[in-house]
Amino acid sequence: MPDSNVKKAGPLANVRRIFCSPVSSMSGTALFLIAGSRLSYAIGAAGALVWVFVMSAFVNTARRGITSNFRNKMFNVALSSFSGSLYFFLLYLLNPLFAMETGLVYALVPAFYIGSKFCSSLENSPADEMFHEAFYEPLSMSGLVLGFSLIREPLGFATLSIPGGKRGIIELFNTQGGYSYPFQLISSSTGALFLLAFMIVVSRYIDKKGGRPHE
Repeated sequence: MPDSNVKKAGPLANVRRIFCSPVSSMSGTALFLIAGSRLSYAIGAAGALVWVFVMSAFVNTARRGITSNFRNKMFNVALSSFSGSLYFFLLYLLNPLFAMETGLVYALVPAFYIGSKFCSSLENSPADEMFHEAFYEPLSMSGLVLGFSLIREPLGFATLSIPGGKRGIIELFNTQGGYSYPFQLISSSTGALFLLAFMIVVSRYIDKKGGRPHE
């Protein structure tokens, strides 16, 4: 479980913690690149993250101690995949076009869950701490992705979107003509990587300012 110093550092200081394992790093970076491109995608990703983590916490609390550690790992892979698929199915019933457009995002959420510290500490965590972490970790990731989208979509697409409508998303406003080409680069994968690098630098600065050594 994370210590109290990490929790007090805020969302920016959690960037390195979220990307602590190779699996989490790859799927987490992909979430930033895809879900962080538009606010509507980020909202869908946030819902999927909370859904998968919380459902896993409920199920694992009910079955704790029943099977071996090896089977627990295999069970969590199957459980996270099922949870992500169920979220996609429910979303498809509500908004088919949006669900199809953001399907890759929901496929990445179980991979991020498997590589998270929450999943690796399920068997040794008390139930109350487990549920606290089941909300804390996905909400931290969701906040980062939502923050990304609020920067990238207005600068790259000159609009903000939310899920809904006949086309899958509703644009809250649309600035005709958009912005100049350098600003539009923010919406690309390259621009997202630059923003991610900036956030990591800021998180390291916060850690250094607080006197916490890097991992």
